[in-house]
Amino acid sequence: MGFKSAEEEQQEYVEKQIREAREGEYSGHKDIVSAENGSMVNDMEDLKQLGEDMDEMKTNSEDHEEGLMNDPEQ
Repeated sequence: MGFKSAEEEQQEYVEKQIREAREGEYSGHKDIVSAENGSMVNDMEDLKQLGEDMDEMKTNSEDHEEGLMNDPEQ
């Protein structure tokens, strides 16, 4: 397989998430009454999904090797 640009890899990742959401891989959205604002996760199911998402993310070092830059400091 040939070299992919960072944009192509990002597009593939987004398409994979959309496909998995359609297939029921991700939990449904919580209603506003039960969601906890200001929290990254609301329950164990959310925590597991966040962990899986974080595992798929590249490190800053890996991004720098591909020529990508960090977001500007907030």
